[in-house]
Amino acid sequence: MNNWPKQSAVADFYGSNLKITKGVAGPDPAWEKANLVLVPIPWKAVAAWDASLPIKSFRVHAKCADSLGRVLGNIWDAFWRNQKNIEGAGIHLIGGGYNWRQMRGKAALSMHAYGCAVDLDPANNGLGDPTPDMDERVVDAFEDEGWIWGGRWSPQRRDGMHFQAAIV
Repeated sequence: MNNWPKQSAVADFYGSNLKITKGVAGPDPAWEKANLVLVPIPWKAVAAWDASLPIKSFRVHAKCADSLGRVLGNIWDAFWRNQKNIEGAGIHLIGGGYNWRQMRGKAALSMHAYGCAVDLDPANNGLGDPTPDMDERVVDAFEDEGWIWGGRWSPQRRDGMHFQAAIV
């Protein structure tokens, strides 16, 4: 299990991914180049918004990449390395990894903007859905590595698709 930072300290742990150019905030390309890596997904996956678009990896921060690799490997093993089992649980539908943006409805940067969060099966586990439908084997694999599942958050802010390497 890893010791992930509190959400309030992610910029200290993962580095600040904020660049102000001509008064406009945006991602820092130098930070992205220095910190983001690709973690292969061991099963066939597609973009949740377009099933014709294959997704082969998650782009995440290097500090959580090894952990995410173990998580994905453990999920693949828990589903008997069987694509149909993965699809039956909906986790072949990838909502994303790194994405420079603010948290929905808040001023702070999303954990996705630090490359320490991933989303799986957003159609069945949307933000605010009080009863997320994420397979427990998936949740267990992430939680065994210390990742936080958004499906355990308060009912008003529950986010069943979301897993992050940062403590709320």
